[in-house]
Amino acid sequence: MRRFAWCSGLVPFLFVALSGCADQSNPPLAYPAVTPAAQRVASPRLGAALAGGVLPGRVLHLSGELGSGKTTLVRGLLRALGIQGALQNASSIALATFTHFFPAAAIQWIINPGQVAYNIIASKRRLEASEQRDQAAVLETRRVAAVQYYDLVLTQAQVSVAWRAIKEAEELLRIERLGLKTGTALSAGELRATANLSGKQQDLLNALNGFYNASVALTVTLHLDPTVMLVPREGTMKQATLVREDLSIDEMLVAAVRYRPDLEAVRTLLGAAEADKGATVWGGWGPQAQATGILATRPPARSVVDTLYRQPIYTTTGGFNWSVATFGRIKSATANVNIAALDLERQLDQVQAAVVTAHQASVTAAKLSPLAKQEVTSAEEALRLTLENLKAGTGLTVDVLQAEDTARQARLRYATTIVRYNQSQVNLLAALGLIDQTNVFALPAAARATSPLLGPADSTTR
Repeated sequence: MRRFAWCSGLVPFLFVALSGCADQSNPPLAYPAVTPAAQRVASPRLGAALAGGVLPGRVLHLSGELGSGKTTLVRGLLRALGIQGALQNASSIALATFTHFFPAAAIQWIINPGQVAYNIIASKRRLEASEQRDQAAVLETRRVAAVQYYDLVLTQAQVSVAWRAIKEAEELLRIERLGLKTGTALSAGELRATANLSGKQQDLLNALNGFYNASVALTVTLHLDPTVMLVPREGTMKQATLVREDLSIDEMLVAAVRYRPDLEAVRTLLGAAEADKGATVWGGWGPQAQATGILATRPPARSVVDTLYRQPIYTTTGGFNWSVATFGRIKSATANVNIAALDLERQLDQVQAAVVTAHQASVTAAKLSPLAKQEVTSAEEALRLTLENLKAGTGLTVDVLQAEDTARQARLRYATTIVRYNQSQVNLLAALGLIDQTNVFALPAAARATSPLLGPADSTTR
């Protein structure tokens, strides 16, 4: 028969100490709807390539750390017990000598309840922070992919503008050659038109190269084959408002503080540092309990009054393990808490700066958009009139060349303004911590739900 006993008096205290370490992780927050109620948006369908996390190894590592934080120090010892002695012979007064040998095992359990509790809390906080950083990395990948997608849209527009410029240069060359045949033009005009066409052809090749580079950059972000050419779908050169224009800076900052996972990760790490400090204090100054249990075969006692073979089957002790070095460890833990607090303040400043910067870029691009559109309209009309004058013999080739360059620059400026506005909206949505596959990668033209946090708002369709 085996006997084994533990110190039952420590169990209630340990249960109370660890009851506050249960899983109290916050459920996922529901994102508020900050997109305008009516909006037609250029929506790249890239969500499928961004599914899943990007830091599973780190999360698994910290899961193991959490498991190790829940254990206490358990040491095992195997030993053999040999007893020699004498017993009174039952049939006579003479004594009978004996020798008995039997194996035994001792298990020692050492625990500092406060230190274990704080270690568990610190491990849980680090695991939560790792998951939050994983989410932040996914959101950042979405932001980068959306920005690179609009870069691809811009390079596609540059190719389109360069191709249109070639057509206009070819038309100018045709007019000059026709005038040369009829004697109404000079050979110098034909040479200028030929040189202009060669320059436009070079611009097209450079635009195509930029388009290829933008496609490769996006395939790298999406982990796709770089030999696959990505082409934006038709109609993506439109102004897309992802964040309502009636939101104030204060409302945006409140949303960013609440929903940014990287900021939440820094706050969680601050909690882990504070828990580490508590574990250090308890480890240096808190009480420590020990319990030792013995597993052994039954002693060969002859009667209840026989004390020759009796032995203790468990022992419990409690006390303190004080050391001068504890002061240094506590100071180091306090310094780590201060560093974590500074990291939180710095991250908060960076989040606020990102929100303000993206908002200002969005406001600026929104004001530039109608001006750029008006510039395109005027430049194209001026080019049309200049070509008519050239055909009528009242204009010069140089005037047409200047009008073509002006129109080309106006088209590029307008395309750049639209793309920069869309990118600033993506950056602003990411700065708020609200970027996801719904509002960026597959946002339909239908009305969006209003936000209980920020309230409804109307937006004109651009």
